Amino acid sequence: MHLMKSTTSPFGRLAHAMLIEAGAEFDVELLNPWADPPQLVELNPAKRVPTLRLDDGTVLTEAMVIAMYAADIAPDGSHLKANTPAQYEIMGLAFGATEAAVYMMAGRKITSDDLSNTAFDTHPVAERRRQTMQVALTRLDGMTGLLREDRLGLAELLVVDTVQYMDFRFPGADWRPSIPNLDAWIARVAHHKSVQDTLPS
Repeated sequence: MHLMKSTTSPFGRLAHAMLIEAGAEFDVELLNPWADPPQLVELNPAKRVPTLRLDDGTVLTEAMVIAMYAADIAPDGSHLKANTPAQYEIMGLAFGATEAAVYMMAGRKITSDDLSNTAFDTHPVAERRRQTMQVALTRLDGMTGLLREDRLGLAELLVVDTVQYMDFRFPGADWRPSIPNLDAWIARVAHHKSVQDTLPS
């Protein structure tokens, strides 16, 4: 299998991490989707990462689709195979927060073509997305006790992805809520290969 991703995309990271947890054999191609690389455009009409080409030529797009596929191909009895209602709640909160963060960056790109230009951040729509992140992180901090440390499934990977992506894109943000439980949990699971090998950069 061949995974196309960028090192900054939280969606690419999620797909990569889930494939690692599934024990899949695959190679990774790093690229910039904003540059419309022909090998990506040929496979994915949305011109987005992640994009996964299977060995038989089948092409899978979108992070959650690839995450579901990773769970499907994981060995019988894998921790990726079953989730509780509480884990699904965590997934929804974390994925919504990630989408809000990405929307903020897309807004900066659209309005200034400069991801470091924060002018868009004062827009009312940006404020709604910021509130989404704040509320989601606060709720997730209260649910930390439901997260596993010995094995990381989709719920755990989404939480790591969300928190570390926000810290990567909004370093030192004064609006980041205090999440001591999550911060401590992430430090305890940082040794997992699915976390270490997929850090945003």
